[in-house]
Amino acid sequence: MSTADAQPYYVIPLSVQKEGDGYLVGNSEMGDFYQFPEQGLKILQMLGSGHDAPAIKTRLASEDAENVDVDAFIELLSSIGFVHRESERQTVQERLRAPTADKRRIFSADPRVARAIFSAPALACGACIVLCAAFEIIVDPQLRINFSAFYTETNRTALLLTLLVLSFLQVAMHESGHMLAAARHGVKSRYTIGNRLWTIVAESDLTGILSLPKSKRYFPMLAGLLVDILCAALLTLLLEVLLRRGASAFTIQVVQALVLSLSIGIVWQFNIFVKTDVYYVLCNYFGHPDLDREARVYLRDLAHRTTFGLFGSKSVAPESQNRLMLQLFTAIWLVGRVMSLFVLFCVFLPTMARYLYSAFQMLRGPPESIWMACDTIVYVVITLTMLSTGMYMWLKNR
Repeated sequence: MSTADAQPYYVIPLSVQKEGDGYLVGNSEMGDFYQFPEQGLKILQMLGSGHDAPAIKTRLASEDAENVDVDAFIELLSSIGFVHRESERQTVQERLRAPTADKRRIFSADPRVARAIFSAPALACGACIVLCAAFEIIVDPQLRINFSAFYTETNRTALLLTLLVLSFLQVAMHESGHMLAAARHGVKSRYTIGNRLWTIVAESDLTGILSLPKSKRYFPMLAGLLVDILCAALLTLLLEVLLRRGASAFTIQVVQALVLSLSIGIVWQFNIFVKTDVYYVLCNYFGHPDLDREARVYLRDLAHRTTFGLFGSKSVAPESQNRLMLQLFTAIWLVGRVMSLFVLFCVFLPTMARYLYSAFQMLRGPPESIWMACDTIVYVVITLTMLSTGMYMWLKNR
């Protein structure tokens, strides 16, 4: 969009939150939020009031000593979809109102119900359950995490399928925790099946909470993690009951495997290079709407500058207010991906290959080993199918 001619602009509905020396500006329906300095917000407000570029330049020249490239800033606002020509107002409004091609489903709940679920008594009850489970773990070693719970010599496929079904229910509870916590403030969420690198995950989009004050965003971001901790505590207490009543070894292992899966999931949330819950907490704390996006833009811009334009692309996003934090996160982002690739190709895939090799060896053995061989082969096929699906989703997005 050229700003050479004097023309009015249409500014889409935007939320504005003061954060530090700048402002977090965005549209929850679009899912885009950016940090702007005070002058940037002033230009945006003047555009919304019907001022054209020449009028804004004149006003800023009389009010601010610092020179601002108004044309470049309006072009930036246009590129991210915040402003449009006045002649496009009706088309843009219809597009914002119309159902989009977004395949994600919208989650909406009565704020009163959401507030009741996360009321002080409910949270206190949950805390008591967690403390009780922690006490039982201390006094009874059998209730501690069994790091071998995923491994079994028999019924591998049955264990895997059982864990997949139960893990799906647990993940649904995790994401519901996020979305219900957002619904307490009347914020709608979107949810779908997505991927983190090549791992298939359920994901909820809580971008709308960026329209809330900074302090009110933390609970929705951490609610899923709190649900995981509560589920792990309840399963630990269930395991205690099962052990007392002499439940079958398979049942005990399923519960232990679920506890182990939840524990791994809780630790996984600290892998901030793949947009986990803790990643969003850090983004909020340091005042970055989306560090992952900023890291990608930073890397493309760095590649463009260091290769004299042969690779990458020049950045058109607003300059980061905390460049040191962005550079540190970018380093973590790169190292995390390199380590993930190392684990995939040097640990996970070789392990699956060893399983297959042992299964084919068992096929040549006595008849009683054939079932174990088939069980192992089906286990590996299901696991690799999930990996392949996640890898396809990852590469398609790239």
